[in-house]
Amino acid sequence: MDHLCYKCQTSIDESLPFCPHCGAPQIRVATPDNEAPESQHSSQAQGSQSASPVWPVGSPPYLTRSVQWEFAWKGALLTGLTAFVLTAMPVVGFGCCLWMLGTGALAVGLYQRRVPGVNITPGMGMRIGALSGTIAFVVSTLWNVYQFTRNTQEIRSILSEQMQKTISSNPDPRVQEIMRQFMNNLNTPQGLATFFVIILIIMAVVFVIFSAAGGALGASMFGRRNVQ
Repeated sequence: MDHLCYKCQTSIDESLPFCPHCGAPQIRVATPDNEAPESQHSSQAQGSQSASPVWPVGSPPYLTRSVQWEFAWKGALLTGLTAFVLTAMPVVGFGCCLWMLGTGALAVGLYQRRVPGVNITPGMGMRIGALSGTIAFVVSTLWNVYQFTRNTQEIRSILSEQMQKTISSNPDPRVQEIMRQFMNNLNTPQGLATFFVIILIIMAVVFVIFSAAGGALGASMFGRRNVQ
């Protein structure tokens, strides 16, 4: 059986918890005296005059622990691409951890705007933030692989120069020997590729963990605002 969405007045299946057109949560109240149809018509008439649902006094917003990914992925894509641009910039990129925290929180905020009235738990926020961080990492990896294959010799020269400075500034012979062995490994294609893969793994951990933490922080912030 279909019913009209209180917000956009589109006919939708009553089994859907959210309107697929505007994302508004669909609230139904069953009465013991079988007056549910009249109650629905009354709520629809009120919904045409108000842009947001009226929750019963003392009740929390619509509770769900499942993320509606059809509304979450666009915000995660936008914030993930933004985080990639910020982390790829020469000077701004030093604050990559801060950008990933903001990315996760912003992705949750965009999800809250597309699905109003939903109480986003910290667990939901972590999943939305982690998706945003994963997108940022994938795009960053593609960009870094392109730069690596294009400037392999230049990257090897920069790393060797830095290693030479480190060796000369450390008086410990054992540390110097370890650094020389590491530098010799970097001069081989296999050693340089291994070093690049290790850097990518570290980046993946940083991107996902910090964006997930930002998502949990964003859920806490928007959750308190929702309750108010």
